[in-house]
Amino acid sequence: MALLGIMLAIVFVVSTLEKMLPPFPFMPPSTSIGLANVAVMYTAFFIGGKDAFALNTLKAALIALSRGPIAGALSLAGGLLSVCAVVILIKAFDSQISVVMISVASAMAHNIGQLAVFAALVGAQAASYYFPFLMIVSVFLGIITGIVLDAVLPALKKGGYI
Repeated sequence: MALLGIMLAIVFVVSTLEKMLPPFPFMPPSTSIGLANVAVMYTAFFIGGKDAFALNTLKAALIALSRGPIAGALSLAGGLLSVCAVVILIKAFDSQISVVMISVASAMAHNIGQLAVFAALVGAQAASYYFPFLMIVSVFLGIITGIVLDAVLPALKKGGYI
């Protein structure tokens, strides 16, 4: 339980710091790299899927409290679908799939979850315009997040956290 609390603190701080970065050129407003997902994927890989779901749910609650209910709903929907993708791919492919590929699928699922909430708020047609663009962005940002996790794993292993 203490480890989950530490992971929640990491996720929330990284998520908050990402929101302070200037917007990326040619990206929709409030797009972030998704580096907080590194901690969520670590949790899914090495602590467990249930804890990853709990982590994302708690993150969404903190985001709702700090940024408002719509941000919390977007975080919850995206986060839960993202964890579903990670857990399914881990179980289906064990160690046969790269961390980067899992990260890309996670990013795509996250954006699909957020688009579902967006569609409920503004209509499916408006959300459908974002879909192709966000899937392309998901691949790019998922690769970055996967590379970061891949780069951090040796240090975590050396430190005894894996």
